[in-house]
Amino acid sequence: MSKLIIFDFDGTIADSMWAWDELGEDTINENHLPLIDDYEDVIRTMSVPDFADYLSGIYPQLGNGKQILSNWHEKMVFKYCNQVSLKSGVREFLDYLKSNNYKLYLASATCYDVLNEALNHFDLKQYFDFILTEEIVGISKRNPQIYQVCIDRAKSDIDNTIVFEDAIHAVETVKNLGIKVCAIKDYSMRNHEEEIKKTADLYIEDYCNFNQLKNFILG
Repeated sequence: MSKLIIFDFDGTIADSMWAWDELGEDTINENHLPLIDDYEDVIRTMSVPDFADYLSGIYPQLGNGKQILSNWHEKMVFKYCNQVSLKSGVREFLDYLKSNNYKLYLASATCYDVLNEALNHFDLKQYFDFILTEEIVGISKRNPQIYQVCIDRAKSDIDNTIVFEDAIHAVETVKNLGIKVCAIKDYSMRNHEEEIKKTADLYIEDYCNFNQLKNFILG
């Protein structure tokens, strides 16, 4: 059975979490509104749509959550295409996996239309056999079922699946399922770095140590 490799996108393939984090603060500042207390702690506890709804409740002058989210999506497409870069070594690693016939799935919390723009810009769609997002399946990445959807669709199993993630909640969810997980360092998880290192099977700063990654996949 060919191994299934499931990748997250933001913070795992793309160095883009900083860009998502800026959206709320920029919106608040652009409208000359006071920044909420513990801004960074708050955004770590919510999905992007939930945070848009949260801001709408605090600052009704920004419009409803859907309006805020639509504005953010437009801004993120620009950021992906002009400011965001990929994690070092990730394209070469994807080349290796694809050339060795691994099944590659992408599971992201990002809206599909926005994610699609990013994938087209970076020319990454060619690598993935299947792309799923929370909005498509109606399941949060805090729910282990989203990974099970990938496994079932690929006709794989837990023992032949490996996940690459950056966020502590995702790493914990994957490990609770019994799936092998590699966590990649990201600034957005700097306050959870030690916790992630203890939980993940492998912790990497980037994808440049090819031999380490190859041994992890084959192990």
